Amino acid sequence: MTGERHLPATVGDVTSKTHGAFRASLVLAGVAFMTACGTANSAGRAESPGRQSDAGSPADAAAGQAGGAQRVTLGVGNSMQYTPATLVAPAGQPLELVLQNSGVIPHDFTLAEGVVQPVKIEAPAGRTGRGSFTIEQPGTYTFLCSVPGHATTGMRGRITVT
Repeated sequence: MTGERHLPATVGDVTSKTHGAFRASLVLAGVAFMTACGTANSAGRAESPGRQSDAGSPADAAAGQAGGAQRVTLGVGNSMQYTPATLVAPAGQPLELVLQNSGVIPHDFTLAEGVVQPVKIEAPAGRTGRGSFTIEQPGTYTFLCSVPGHATTGMRGRITVT
């Protein structure tokens, strides 16, 4: 014997096997996370298991009724845009807004025009926010996300009141 030690595998072999197992674990964790969080429908809004999809077009998005109020669902996520970005509502009718955030950063719906008091509905990452308001005067009003930097990157929309 010359005093040499024989290792069962080289350090590089152990490292590559460890990295492969680590990558597989990450993929499985990602799949589990996406399954738990729901899927996105064709309009880009998040859907939780057991929840019916809302209408996908701007005209249909405001079609739901909630106890005399018109219900509107807006989807937000990591793309820095509202889905849909254009809404239509009748003047003088309460509007119930549901803001579904399927992303990993917080967003909000802020409307300062056409309302008696400014409206701000917040949706933390992966959560849903709700609020109600009424716009009395017909017109076209701009809403935006007031989280710093979001509106400047295009996170704005319009609501037309008839």
